[in-house]
Amino acid sequence: MLKKISGNIVLVFLSLTLLVLLAIQSVFAADTIVLKGLFGKKSALVTIDGNDYVLKIGKQKEGVTLLAIEGQEAIVNVNNQKQRISLSKQVALNYKKPTKKVVRLSSQKGGHYWAAAQINGRTVDVVVDTGATTISMGASIAKDLGINYESGRRIRMSTANGVTEGRQVTLKKVSIGEITQYNVDATVSLSDALPIILLGNSFLSGVDIRTENGVLILEQ
Repeated sequence: MLKKISGNIVLVFLSLTLLVLLAIQSVFAADTIVLKGLFGKKSALVTIDGNDYVLKIGKQKEGVTLLAIEGQEAIVNVNNQKQRISLSKQVALNYKKPTKKVVRLSSQKGGHYWAAAQINGRTVDVVVDTGATTISMGASIAKDLGINYESGRRIRMSTANGVTEGRQVTLKKVSIGEITQYNVDATVSLSDALPIILLGNSFLSGVDIRTENGVLILEQ
C-alpha cells in the first residue's frame, strides 16, 4: 500500500515538474528573438515569438525593426530600444508583442487619400499612391525638408510630363500617425515637375492596406 502511494506521489511530482518546465519554456520563447541568417547587408532571417520572418533594413514585424547589419550582428529596435543580436545566438530582449497601429484616411476631392506625415522630423502633407514604387517628390520640396538629394544616385524618372532626371535617396525616418518606418527609399525629380509628395510602396509595403466604406486603413 505504502509502495503504491509513494509511486503515485512520484508520478504527481514528475507531472508538476514537467508542467513547470513547459511553462518556463513557453515564457522564454515569447521573450526571445533569434538571428538565424543574414543576406548581405540588406536583410536578415529572425525568429520572433516562435515565428520566422525575413526582415529588410528599415522594415518591421511584430514590433521588431531591423535597423542595420554589421558583420555577424543585426541591430534591431525593440520597444524603442536598440539591441544587437549575434548570428545563431538566442538573446532575451524583454520582447512584448505590440498592439497593432492603425491609421484611417478619408477619401478627399478627386478620390485621393491625403495624410499628414513626418519625414526626417518635419511635418508635410502626402498623398497615398499605391502605383508609385517609392516616396517621390520634387527638388524644391526635398530642399525644404533638408534632404541632400544632390549626392543621391542618378536615375531616370517617368512623370506626367515625360522622362526626367532624378536622384534616389534614403529617408532616415517616415511616420504617419503611430506608424513609423526607417531607412525608406525615395526619389527626387530634378525638373521640379512634382508639386506634391507621393507616398509610394517603399513605405506602403511595410503596412497592411484595406478600404472600408471609402476609408483607407493602414495597419502595422
